Amino acid sequence: MQDREMERVREALRRLMEKKGIKAKPLAQQAGLGETAVRDILEARSSDVRVGTLRKLATTLDTSIEELMGTSDVPLSGRVGAGGSVIFEENGHSDRAPRPAGIGGELEALEVIGDSMLPRYSSGDIVYISRTHDGVKEEYLGEYCAARLASGETYIKLLARGSRPGYFTLRSLNAADMEDVELDWASPIISVLPRYARKMLGY
Repeated sequence: MQDREMERVREALRRLMEKKGIKAKPLAQQAGLGETAVRDILEARSSDVRVGTLRKLATTLDTSIEELMGTSDVPLSGRVGAGGSVIFEENGHSDRAPRPAGIGGELEALEVIGDSMLPRYSSGDIVYISRTHDGVKEEYLGEYCAARLASGETYIKLLARGSRPGYFTLRSLNAADMEDVELDWASPIISVLPRYARKMLGY
């Protein structure tokens, strides 16, 4: 495995172990592996893991090998506006989207509605974010983000600083800017699945 693939396995393994409340040694024993097998993976003592080992771990953790390798689908959480006033529509995590290649960890997928961010984002595209906190981090300024206004609307816009502390400007590519708005949260777009590719993949 490449380093990036191994890191995805480590992230998924840590997450699943925490979810199941199981430590490295008991997991290794229950999976029929050597006592230090799981610890060696987590501590990067092993640069490769056999598929058979992953299969045993996945079975013991009651998950799929795809989930353990960080290649499973991610929840399509709702729709997000790139234009107009689209209130974020929760899907209840029942719909799914394919996981972007090479990206592990907790992700959410959002379907783009509207055209104010053409040609960068089109209606029907799926964008991916990793939202682990509320609020807005300083390093998000200047990035294309999914941003939730305090009034409830969620948009895809270029995030800029507002004219006073605590306020932000959301810039469009072909529509008027939304100036000095309050945000509940913002999260950078980390990957995009274009609508045509989405159709090809059956999503």
